[in-house]
Amino acid sequence: MMTSLHMFLLLAALACSASFQVSGFVPHQRDVLIRHVSCHHLTFRPIKQRRDSLHAKQQEFDEVSHANDRRGISTETLMSAQRVMGVLSAAAWILISVTALSYHPDPKFADCTLRHNVLTMSQAFAFQLPVGYATISALSSPDSTTNTSTVRRRLNLAVAVASMWLASSTAFASKFAFGYDLYTWKLKAFAAGIHVTNGLLALFAWRRSFDTSKMTIRSCASRVIRGTIGSLWSIGPSSPCSDPDSPQLISNNNASIWGLCTAGLLWFTILPIVSPYPLATVPTILGKRLSRPASAFTFLSAVCAFCLKESAESGAEGDENQISRLRKGLMIGSTLHLLLLMLKLIGVDGGGLLLPGRGLWEVYPAMLAVPFATASSIIVHALVCFAAL
Repeated sequence: MMTSLHMFLLLAALACSASFQVSGFVPHQRDVLIRHVSCHHLTFRPIKQRRDSLHAKQQEFDEVSHANDRRGISTETLMSAQRVMGVLSAAAWILISVTALSYHPDPKFADCTLRHNVLTMSQAFAFQLPVGYATISALSSPDSTTNTSTVRRRLNLAVAVASMWLASSTAFASKFAFGYDLYTWKLKAFAAGIHVTNGLLALFAWRRSFDTSKMTIRSCASRVIRGTIGSLWSIGPSSPCSDPDSPQLISNNNASIWGLCTAGLLWFTILPIVSPYPLATVPTILGKRLSRPASAFTFLSAVCAFCLKESAESGAEGDENQISRLRKGLMIGSTLHLLLLMLKLIGVDGGGLLLPGRGLWEVYPAMLAVPFATASSIIVHALVCFAAL
């Protein structure tokens, strides 16, 4: 009986060995075959780990939000307050712009027409209001994912910085407007108060997104400094690609474009602050009176572009309502800004490159005095429109 069983097992082993050799498989070649198989064909563990990590972060964010809701005001109430303060901030900017740009204090431009003043005031609204609306709208988005919580924190910090800059430029107008001080003390108090309140509310919303019991002043400052430095080093795409037709790297190609937009907008945020006249009037083309205060909105747009760059790299560029609002706001603002610039260049304000007259050279000398910077700003805004399509 045992002999028959041994014979059966021996025949079965020989049959298996023969079948392996017929199919071209040799047992000792197992290691060679495995070395030629890509690692992503063998395991999906890294993808699962990333998914679990994102899920854990989202659970932590939700737990912190619920805990903070129980300790103070609810998230919905905070979002409603930010919407109201966003509207009031827009109203304050409109009042400041109309007051500063409805006439020209320089006697050399005292005979500017109403058409010129309307075009200049429109330049103060075309880019700034869509970007501001997109930022506040994104902050009040009902979406709640790991990506949206990160974007909301960045935008809250950006709103805080921009609001404090606007408040300072209103309260100390002569320091920001090359000596011009065109506002009454009542307008200064109203506008500066609105912007300070909006900035403090944004800071409160940012701190509230963490466990407030663990966020001391030192930890908050450390987080802001480390996050700012890390963001500056992350402006470039993590995986750049020179092949625009690569289907696997479409999102990284979009991230490259948004990264370039971020760098350009950040540069034009700093340029008016550190440069003398007339270079300080680029890219907003608002003259000495409002070019430096308007840098707040250029900074907001740079942060929005960085959020879009990060979303493109994570693959969430077209999946979230929050990201869509930022993209549309940047596209509308840049389009209107370029449209007004083109109208001025072709000569609708008394003549220009196409229409007869000397208006372009007489009423926009600062823009023409720095042609390279003006052309660079046009390219950056055009790139934003292209990236947002």
